[in-house]
Amino acid sequence: MKVPLNAVSFDEQELEEAIRVLRSGFVTMGSKCLDFEEKFANYLGVRNAVFVNSGSSANLLAFFALANPQLPILQGRKRLLPGSEVIVPALTWATTVWPIVQAGGIPVLVDCDKDTLQMNIQAVEAAINAKTVAICPVHILGNAVNMDPILSLAEKYGLWVVEDTCESLGTRYRDRYVGTLGDIGTFSFFFSHHITTIEGGMIVTNQDEIAELFRCLRAHGWTRHLKNKHQIENRYPDIDPRFLFVNTGFNLRPTEINAAFGLFQLKKLESFNKRRIEIAEEWLRSLSPLVEKKLIVPMKTSEGVYNTWFGFPVVCKTKLIRNQLCTHLEKNGIETRPVIAGNLARQPAFQHIEHRVCGSLDAADEIMDRGLYWGSHPLMDKESVKYVSEKVLGFFNNYN
Repeated sequence: MKVPLNAVSFDEQELEEAIRVLRSGFVTMGSKCLDFEEKFANYLGVRNAVFVNSGSSANLLAFFALANPQLPILQGRKRLLPGSEVIVPALTWATTVWPIVQAGGIPVLVDCDKDTLQMNIQAVEAAINAKTVAICPVHILGNAVNMDPILSLAEKYGLWVVEDTCESLGTRYRDRYVGTLGDIGTFSFFFSHHITTIEGGMIVTNQDEIAELFRCLRAHGWTRHLKNKHQIENRYPDIDPRFLFVNTGFNLRPTEINAAFGLFQLKKLESFNKRRIEIAEEWLRSLSPLVEKKLIVPMKTSEGVYNTWFGFPVVCKTKLIRNQLCTHLEKNGIETRPVIAGNLARQPAFQHIEHRVCGSLDAADEIMDRGLYWGSHPLMDKESVKYVSEKVLGFFNNYN
C-alpha cells in the first residue's frame, strides 16, 4: 500500500472552472482573484486579503512592507531598518526567515516547546531588545502558538506581529482563526497544504493602508490594482495613469486559474480539516501504548487551540529509533518527512547569514534529531489509516 503525504484534493469542479478561465482568454490576475480575496477575507473575518503566487511571497510582502518608507506606522511601532531584529522560531521553514534577511533585517532564532512544537514564549521575551521591531510566530503543522502572551509582549514593547500561518489554515486560537490575531497573517495554498490553488498564498490584515501597500508591492509598485488608485492618480496629472509607479515592488501576482481552484477549495476547507482531525484522533488512540512507554511523543495540541493537523509529527525516544522507523515506514510505502527544517541555525545557509541565537535551541535540536511526520491528508481512507497504525506498531513490536 502507498500512503503519500498528500493526495489530489481537487476534482472536476476545479478542472472545469480552470478550463472555462482558459477559454475566456483572460487568465492573468482579474475578477476571480478579487472574488477569492473577498471570500477568503470573509471566511477569516478580516478586512483585507491580498492574493499572491505563494506563501513564501506572502512572507516576502510582509517584511518588505515593514521595511518600506511608505509603511503606515501604527501604535508606536518602528519600521524595519537595516540591522533591525525580528524574532522567529528556530523550528520553521526557510522562507519564514529569508524575507527578513532580504529586507535588511536580522533574524533572531529562539527555541520551541518540544511537546507542542510551537515558539517558546519565555524565549521570545528574553530575545527582545532595543533593535527588535517584530515577532513572527509560526503556527507549526496545524497547531498554534499561544498568542495571548505574544500580543501582550508586542503591546508592551511596540512590536509588529507577523503570523506565519502557512501550515495552519483554519486553525483557531480561542475561537479566532490564527493569522488574524496579529498585524499581518500569511497563508500558503501549495499542493500539499490545507487547500490548494496549485501554487498560491494570501496575506491578510485589518489595516487598510497596509493592505494597499501590499497591493502596490505585489505588482511593480504600480497603481493599477489599488483600491485608492484614483486618489493617487489625481496627485500626478502629468503622468499617464495607466503606467503610474509610486513605489518599488515585485511581480508576485497569481493567475485566474489559481483563483478558480481557490474558490472551490475554500468551500471544502472545513470538511477537509474535520477529516484531518478524525485521522489524528484515531492515531492518537491506536498508538497510545507507544506513548505510554515513551517510545514516541506525538505533537501536543496547545491550550485553547482547534488543531487542524497538517501532518502527524512524532518525536522518538532516540535518534536511532527515528532513523530506523523512518526507513521502515518508507519501505512500507508510507511517505515521511523531517519536522520542517529542524533547527534552522544548523542549516548550512546560516553560515553565510547574519543572525542571532537567543538562549539554547535544545528543543529544536531534539525535534531535528528525533522527529518525523507522516501525512494525515483528508482523502485518506480507513484502510490507509489502519495500515499506518499497523506498520508503526509492528515496528516497535519487533524492535529490540
